[in-house]
Amino acid sequence: MRTYSVYFKPQGKTVEVEKGTSLMDAAQKAGVFLDAPCGGKGQCGKCRVKVIEGEHRYQPSRLIARQEENMGIRLACLTTVEGDMTVEIVQTVGVDDIIVEDITADSTKKSRVKRAVQVLKDSGMKAENSFKSIKIKIKEPTLDDNIPDLERIARELTPLMESKKPVCSVELLRKIPRIIRETGFDVNLVIREDEKHYEILDVAAQKDRKIYGLCVDIGTTTVAACLVDLSTGEIEASANSGNLQMQYGADVISRIIHSTKPGGLENLHDAIVQGNVNKMIRRMMENNACKPEDIVCSVFAGNTTMTHLFLGVPPENIRLEPYIPAFRNSPVFRAKDIALDINPNAPVYVLPNVASYVGGDIVSGVLAAGFWNSDEVTLFMDLGTNGELVLGNREWMVACACSAGPAFEGGDISCGMRAAPGAIESVRIDNKTLIPDIVTIGNTKPAGICGSGIIDLIAEMFFSGIIDGKGKIKQFSKSCRIRFDRHSGCREYLLVPAEDTENGREIVINEIDIDNFLRAKGAVFSGIKTLLNSVGLGMEDIKKVIVAGGIGQNLDIENSIQIGLLPDIDRSRFEFIGNSSLMGAYLCLISDEARQAASQIAELMTYIELSADPAYMEEFVSACFLPHTDISLFPSVQARI
Repeated sequence: MRTYSVYFKPQGKTVEVEKGTSLMDAAQKAGVFLDAPCGGKGQCGKCRVKVIEGEHRYQPSRLIARQEENMGIRLACLTTVEGDMTVEIVQTVGVDDIIVEDITADSTKKSRVKRAVQVLKDSGMKAENSFKSIKIKIKEPTLDDNIPDLERIARELTPLMESKKPVCSVELLRKIPRIIRETGFDVNLVIREDEKHYEILDVAAQKDRKIYGLCVDIGTTTVAACLVDLSTGEIEASANSGNLQMQYGADVISRIIHSTKPGGLENLHDAIVQGNVNKMIRRMMENNACKPEDIVCSVFAGNTTMTHLFLGVPPENIRLEPYIPAFRNSPVFRAKDIALDINPNAPVYVLPNVASYVGGDIVSGVLAAGFWNSDEVTLFMDLGTNGELVLGNREWMVACACSAGPAFEGGDISCGMRAAPGAIESVRIDNKTLIPDIVTIGNTKPAGICGSGIIDLIAEMFFSGIIDGKGKIKQFSKSCRIRFDRHSGCREYLLVPAEDTENGREIVINEIDIDNFLRAKGAVFSGIKTLLNSVGLGMEDIKKVIVAGGIGQNLDIENSIQIGLLPDIDRSRFEFIGNSSLMGAYLCLISDEARQAASQIAELMTYIELSADPAYMEEFVSACFLPHTDISLFPSVQARI
């Protein structure tokens, strides 16, 4: 079949593809990121491109206005190559950028690190790890002292390691004879101890060498990482980026399906390892006197699907009844096994999964939250792409995963985006004029709306009378912000006019968006009810609610209760702890005891499969209203309306 070239701007990449190939597939082949929450089904409208020139075929979409269509705007998933083309990527704002932060300059994040470390101390665990950087002077061999090189090193370490035996990789053993002689037998060793052995991870010229660890939260939408000084526990740098697997679908099911296609698993593995983690490592090292070989340990937390894809393990059985993952407790791998750009011998710890849809990120989050060491009945909520819940205390825990979808992180919303600079994070609407007042992350021009902003917007629309309890927009002749859109076939509310946005496109929310969000919040609240019912408790028995996830940083607790997302209980019982998965991974990096505790937490959790609970669907349907069909569950809302 004939092939044609497609040139992508502004990336400057060209790829040869067969006639009839979609621009989505061409972009993926070229290594050009396109946001595709719907997995290329033409439903989300996020893979917008501009055809500069070239013959092509396209399927018109209600998500592309006629005037945009005339300008060459297309959905890449609905456009096929029919000749040589030049294509401009319209928008990937806040998705493929890597944001590097100084966590010590952020008082909120700094306090959350302190909180996590305090949890460690309160549980009686020590912030101690088994990694050491040791300088030694090795006695040069002679005819009278002719023991081999490895044993010669071990002899010098005997006062420190006592009767423990040394081990090392064959790659390192091949380097030892050369390095110790090039350095005049003055060397620095990186050592990892266990009960019976010590492992030599690296040998280098003698110097005051800092050794680092890497902790990573692999979220379905966002990947976050920290570079940590293993000697002090200090976080030297942190970074986050959109998960580049999003180009294959916003949710885990879409990605599992993609993994079964030819080359699909490799696409997903490379996207997270090469596209995210290794790039983040390089960016974090830029402002530190750190080299890849100095990073001698790593800890990864992610949901069950994400950890499978990270390791390149087929996840297909996770979505097929009876929903069986390939592993629960991952073996300890080496960085070289996964192509991580750190010390090749560095151990890679993947925190244990609980079940098919409750993974190591929740185990890590519960560890950081600390209620596993408390008598109080606590509800832990991770409001990310998947919406996981844990209820319990030190004696018992029940957990479930809600089919919330990516709405809390901007997915399934026409103008949604993850929490990044330019995202609308807070909204207030004047009851009389219906004019909104918005706040964006970074105080920049708005580019879209993230989860916390969507919650505010829906709450404000409800109490200003713009929408009813079913999420339908009422017709107001007094406001030009409410209108009917013929492309979507429903009413919409204009949040920001095109001239006031970063990308020159209007930011609106329509009834389809609202319906998607109501299903997401309904899934979460019905999950809470199902967990409580499973142990015979009521809302009044919850003594504490801990909200985790990126959405929690700017979540308005009152608005979240008013729309029926959070339980209507005493507001003093709520606590927001941010990215608890990353904080738990951090604790497991600086403390060997914390890693052991994480395994115990995973064993303690009982997983409830909501799809197998006959009462869950009834709970879900009731929760897909504002705030709920049973208004008595929300007395504060009942008193207001």
